[in-house]
Amino acid sequence: MSQNIQNPNKSKNPFRSRAFSRYLGISLVAIFIIILFVLIIWVSGARRPGIPDVIDFEQLKTPQDDDPVVVFETNLGTMKAMLFPEETPLYYEYFTSLVESGYYDGTYVCAVVDGAYALGGTKIADPNAEQPEDSDTQSIEAEVSDKLWPLRGAIASYVGTSGVWPFQKNLAGSSFLFINDIDDAYMAEDALKRTYGESLGSAFDEYGGIPNFCGEYTIFAQVYDGWDVFEQIVGATVLESYQPASDIIIQKAYISTYGENKPEE
Repeated sequence: MSQNIQNPNKSKNPFRSRAFSRYLGISLVAIFIIILFVLIIWVSGARRPGIPDVIDFEQLKTPQDDDPVVVFETNLGTMKAMLFPEETPLYYEYFTSLVESGYYDGTYVCAVVDGAYALGGTKIADPNAEQPEDSDTQSIEAEVSDKLWPLRGAIASYVGTSGVWPFQKNLAGSSFLFINDIDDAYMAEDALKRTYGESLGSAFDEYGGIPNFCGEYTIFAQVYDGWDVFEQIVGATVLESYQPASDIIIQKAYISTYGENKPEE
């Protein structure tokens, strides 16, 4: 952890930097918008459109032994996440090819925002810095599955949009978000069910997550082991730029199977 940490009082706004705006879909302001949105829906009784009444949560199932997983060996410990090739085939091929090439070895978790989510897989630790462009990490159109949702422990990718509003499309890329949770005080079960339906609302109430990410990003993985490491990442002390005060490094990432990486009992 030899990186020289930049002055936390630096006036540059990280959300206006090209790198940070590219990799983060929301800011602290958007967290409050999420809260306001849920409260408005709760008062109005409106239901968010496009959410099935009954959901077959792929990420909550126990994987088969031959199902693929990604293992992140970090300087805080090891974390494992199941992958979903049938639900996100394009991103699965894209992500696993990067992992197998060693792309993520030595990358950083460069930002942690209000304990709600963390941005990982970046080549530079400073979220204000210009991330290097790489022709091998071109973004692809987001894949949204009605079996994968932004519950706590989900891993999602979002790097920006393409096209002109109102025809913009979200894009996925090499960086990714570790999704944690927003303030439990604004995650009342009745409000969640009213907004997101019985099935999804109950899941958010039980597991936590970030409801406003629904239908927006490519959710391609779900943490199932190494929760202590996950907690350290999303709970890291940060500077004003949201950069972790101490480097969080993905030392090595590799693809394996669930049978070879079952949770320790």
